[in-house]
Amino acid sequence: MPPTAPPNAAKAAADPFAPDGIDFRPVSPRLITARLIPNLILDGVVFIGFVIAGVWTSPWWHVGAAAAAICAVWELWLIPRQVRAMGYAMAEDHLLWRKGIMFRRISVIPYGRMQFVDTSQGPLGRYLGIAEVKLHTASATTDATINGLPVAEAENLRQLLSERGEQRMAGL
Repeated sequence: MPPTAPPNAAKAAADPFAPDGIDFRPVSPRLITARLIPNLILDGVVFIGFVIAGVWTSPWWHVGAAAAAICAVWELWLIPRQVRAMGYAMAEDHLLWRKGIMFRRISVIPYGRMQFVDTSQGPLGRYLGIAEVKLHTASATTDATINGLPVAEAENLRQLLSERGEQRMAGL
């Protein structure tokens, strides 16, 4: 007769970053573009600077240009993976926000602890049609920013979170 696992072993084996019964909504894939544009512009400027320095002074500067090119390729691989790993879910009493590939993180923000929720959008976000929702709590360490949401979804989420926060605060 094979040994049986203790009853808590199944719970311990479950992934804490994918709780049972919780469906995470992904952020917009346009966030990939919003993150790549500034990074690749900076990489290009650094690359060109090293190439010019290598032509004018010493070919050793071309090592820096190669490093900038490698950095750009790394970002082209990493940033899409990071964005695909992001997601949020609304449970009955709290909001869950997860992100990260190697260093994964999940934040649980109770609705009753939210002080205010706001939506913001920069010029690149406006061009791409994405915005971010910021949740502010009494403790700065539990604040959360859900970026890369389509504008309509961001505004809807802000309204829902505000309503649920007010409902939970009324019960305190």
